Amino acid sequence: MAWLLVTLTTGAQTVSRLSTRFLARGEQALLEIAVSGNQPPDLPTLPKLKDIDIQIAGRGSVRAIPGRKLEYVFDYLVSSYELGNHMLPSFEVVVGGTKTHTEPIDFTVFNPDDLQWSEAEAGGRQFRYASTFRVLNKNPYNGETTPVEIKIYIPQEQVVEDWGNPDFQRDGVTAWRFQPSAMRGQVNLLGRPYFSVAYPSTLTPTRAGKINIGPATVRLVTTQVILDGFQRRVSEEVNLQVPKLELESKPLPKGAPEGFENAVGNFHVTVGTSTVDVTEGDPIAVDIVVRGSGNLDTLRPPKPLVTDGWKVYEATTDLRGDERRELSGTTVFHQFMRPLEIKPEIPAFRLVYFDPKSQSYQTQLTEPIQLKMKPAIAAASAAVGPPKALPLPVERMTDILGILPTASLTIPTTRRLPDWSGHALGALIALGLILKALWIRHGHRFHRDPVLNARVTALREVEKMKSADDADFLMAAGRFIEKSLGDRKNPEVQEILSERDSLCFLKDKPKTGVLEPKRRQAILRILRDAAISCIAIMLLFSQQARADDTDTRIQSAREAYDGAKYDEAISQWLGAGPYETLTADTLYNIGNACYRAGSPGYAALYYRRAIARDSSHREALQNLRFIERKYGSITVLRPDYQYALARISLNGWQNMTWVGVWLCGLAILVFPATRQGARIRISAILALVIGPLLITCGGLGWHYFPTDAEFIPAHRQGVITGEKVVLHADASRTSPEVIDAPPGTLCEVIRESGHWVYISFATKTCGWVPAEAIDKVIPTSHPTAPQIRKPKADGKSA
Repeated sequence: MAWLLVTLTTGAQTVSRLSTRFLARGEQALLEIAVSGNQPPDLPTLPKLKDIDIQIAGRGSVRAIPGRKLEYVFDYLVSSYELGNHMLPSFEVVVGGTKTHTEPIDFTVFNPDDLQWSEAEAGGRQFRYASTFRVLNKNPYNGETTPVEIKIYIPQEQVVEDWGNPDFQRDGVTAWRFQPSAMRGQVNLLGRPYFSVAYPSTLTPTRAGKINIGPATVRLVTTQVILDGFQRRVSEEVNLQVPKLELESKPLPKGAPEGFENAVGNFHVTVGTSTVDVTEGDPIAVDIVVRGSGNLDTLRPPKPLVTDGWKVYEATTDLRGDERRELSGTTVFHQFMRPLEIKPEIPAFRLVYFDPKSQSYQTQLTEPIQLKMKPAIAAASAAVGPPKALPLPVERMTDILGILPTASLTIPTTRRLPDWSGHALGALIALGLILKALWIRHGHRFHRDPVLNARVTALREVEKMKSADDADFLMAAGRFIEKSLGDRKNPEVQEILSERDSLCFLKDKPKTGVLEPKRRQAILRILRDAAISCIAIMLLFSQQARADDTDTRIQSAREAYDGAKYDEAISQWLGAGPYETLTADTLYNIGNACYRAGSPGYAALYYRRAIARDSSHREALQNLRFIERKYGSITVLRPDYQYALARISLNGWQNMTWVGVWLCGLAILVFPATRQGARIRISAILALVIGPLLITCGGLGWHYFPTDAEFIPAHRQGVITGEKVVLHADASRTSPEVIDAPPGTLCEVIRESGHWVYISFATKTCGWVPAEAIDKVIPTSHPTAPQIRKPKADGKSA
């Protein structure tokens, strides 16, 4: 990783940012040229461009970003009256005598007469506004990422306190959240001045054919000044509607070369490692850096050309943040490889991608990295004496664990042994010792199948026939076979039918003396066995059909997850059955999909739901720790010994305690229920020794087990699912702020009031948050696929 840090931090990095790529004729956009580094750059040279007007907006500014170098920013205003597509060329910036260049930026100028106008009401007054989805490429390839924006135009006299983030629908596309840009453009529309606000993002088709994004709803908070004896300001919410945008996605051309997976765009790949002096068998950390423009968020890691003699582990990715709204950027993969033999070099990596501009597949190969590898035997023989004990390693996860393969998405509705079966068994044994009545052991815990009851009832009607007429008996047996048995291929059943046909359909059928008593009993036995076998076969096929449906859903959800269709994967897992029947592994996989979709809050929520289903779910516990550490979530602090207790599930400690209790109770009952000298009394004495030990160990583990119920009962626990959420002193957007609430924070839901919820943290801090920013760990109804909630434009939740 050191080589990557050096690469990213040495030298000046120059980027250009345009506040909007879609300008109405005459509208102004803010162009920022930012240079990061420790040395101030020279003023960029502005080229003279045809049909594009660029003016200096200020003298420049310096931004201090925590943990990074200074950023020198030059601001310009860009406008044009020429309709059509335009391109801002690469700008040259000189830093300390070294020339650096920005990337070109494409943008579009459209006719404002094409805007669709609507009306909204604020403060009792109507105003007209325009809203639209705009996309740079209306015919993208499947998997091609293209810039998309929501543009809103409202009158300048309308005072807006908060520009909310839109809630939008989509079909066949993925899109990162839309957030308003800092620049408020100005343009004259309908003979009056209007503000223009851009919500930039990127859009990626997930299939070929007709796709669409929208409609969308944008919630604004407007401020009105009211004079009713004294002047006061009143805030009011206004919902603006954005029409749907329909697109046509093209399939990728056939004939993709070997190694192509899902890369669509224009990329450059480099590979490096911080360690070249290694020992045979030691894992090597390789960092793969992919730069360029395209589907960087769903890009799969490049693979090594040669894998023979290597153990290649699954690569992890550094997730991008707000830069996901940018078409260009960098994605870093962390790949671990372990040599199984002496290797002179790390093999080259290959990235195959489709370039939409050239409409062709391209292949990039990295250079192999030379290694200095020592044999493992030499290292072992060089060691003298016992190895020095090293400190325990610290958990340093850079990403969540992968999803878990599962044979079933739901908990079976019928279990072999219910949860209370152990207590029932102990009670039965105790009751047997007291009453010495073994006939009541397990009969009360089984219920006969209704289908079997119906067949047994029909069979009893045959058995109870009072008539001694053998022909009538055979007719009744035949009716039972034809009505109640589905399987007539049994030779013994066919023999009964043949016997009936040969004797009962004669003109002069015999009345008696045809069947011997033994034959009558044999027929009844055959019918009884065949009826039970028929039911077993029916149940088997029913269970097989359910198993086939489950296998199809499991495969479909896994394919959607691997294809970065996280919403679809979540819907597949949630739709596997009622929420109460979903397994802990299923809830854990939903949490992983939420995290990959960009919602750490919902990921923490479903990890906690998996832990509520199985308190010892190790993968959920580990991923939850990762999220809490990465995002600074507020949670319950516990001593280390409680985490050691968590290696055994809470159910295990409870069972240990109850086993000890039952051993003591049954051992005491053995003495009055047996005679002096009975051997079972020796076992009872051992139970009286072991039982108290189990009670003590299990009770301590049960009492000190690290559950969040010690903070608040499970039905009152909630998780902050929104991002950049802030607690307020009152249920009002203008009330004072109390504390930031990072995503994944555990809280107590105290009460609800309209669209606000009053909560408390484990730190005893209380406050109000919007209801859409929080979800309960134990849902009151079947949860739907989560809609990723977005933070406010100004970084606040109110």
